Amino acid sequence: MILFIAKVFKPWVDERDSSNRVSMIDDSFEGHRDFVLNPYFITDLISHTKGSTFKYSDNIGDRREKWSQIICDKSVAEITTFADTTPHSVAITLPIHKNNNPEKATVDTTIAWATIAYVDRYNPDPENHCWVIYDRGSFRRVEVLCHLALEDVVDLVRGGTTTTTFSTVPDFFD
Repeated sequence: MILFIAKVFKPWVDERDSSNRVSMIDDSFEGHRDFVLNPYFITDLISHTKGSTFKYSDNIGDRREKWSQIICDKSVAEITTFADTTPHSVAITLPIHKNNNPEKATVDTTIAWATIAYVDRYNPDPENHCWVIYDRGSFRRVEVLCHLALEDVVDLVRGGTTTTTFSTVPDFFD
């Protein structure tokens, strides 16, 4: 299972709070936003005229969380292929800015890629930064500012410089 970049269209609506991550306030709004998604967080995948639609969990380890409905440009076959592909490592090391401040130094942080809920390029400098949202277990969702472009994070998972510090995927992903 590997992460993939998708154009996510309206709505990305969370049943719990009805928030909408793809909104008209985006400077680059063209009917979608690019996200890196993790096939492990997907259920109820079906075809759609734009690609596919499915339910997605931001915090799969927290049973209180509700699933969000997503429409994206990837087909069911493409997402199935991403889900069936084995990455070369179970963890990646990312340069994370201290206190999520792009003016501060970065700290190399090792994250099990399977815990990454999504990666979002929505920030003032998308060519050099992205938000990585991952789970550290139930009730422990973490959002960090990474000093890489969204595409670079995907490259690391797919075969770039990585680490194999973790010997297995965390228990709550079994």
